[in-house]
Amino acid sequence: MSSHSDAIKFAYWVPNVSGGLVISNIEQRTGWDIDYNRKLAQIAEANGFDYALSQIRFTAGYGADNQHESVSFSHALLAATTTLKVIAAILPGPWNPALAAKQIATINHLTNGRVSVNVVSGWFRGEFAAIGELWLDHDERYRRSEEFIRALRGIWTEDSFTLKGDFYCFTNYSMKPKPIEPLPEIFQGGSSRAAR
Repeated sequence: MSSHSDAIKFAYWVPNVSGGLVISNIEQRTGWDIDYNRKLAQIAEANGFDYALSQIRFTAGYGADNQHESVSFSHALLAATTTLKVIAAILPGPWNPALAAKQIATINHLTNGRVSVNVVSGWFRGEFAAIGELWLDHDERYRRSEEFIRALRGIWTEDSFTLKGDFYCFTNYSMKPKPIEPLPEIFQGGSSRAAR
């Protein structure tokens, strides 16, 4: 018999962008506004979905003209539901781990621990150029993500966090309140050797 933690979990991709990031010439009927997304989250929750994953983009792509920021949008979906967990996508570079740790810890408290993080290493060079962020080579982006995740966990668990990394430096940093236990889940995708 498998434990509940081994059970299959269901998630959906939050259409917090116009067109839902569907690559098609067919006109899309998916809404990207908050009213549509609140209703979608409530329907997903009522039908047994475990997670919703909000997307992060700073510039439009795939024909999407409008894109909401993921952490704020995730919080709005969490406020409209009671059991659904929402995974907020975060992009190292534009986000500093101290900011991300504080945002997620606050939302963690406001939603009884239902917020998670998806660390996106970045793949769209034009987006980084448009917002003035340094573009790193593929493997370096994943190294930065690994260090970003170490920083998040350290900030959330240590009272005097110190890290002298290649991308981030912290000296005796103490963030309070810490997230409630269990800590927010951290997800990251990728199939390359660097991602693994």
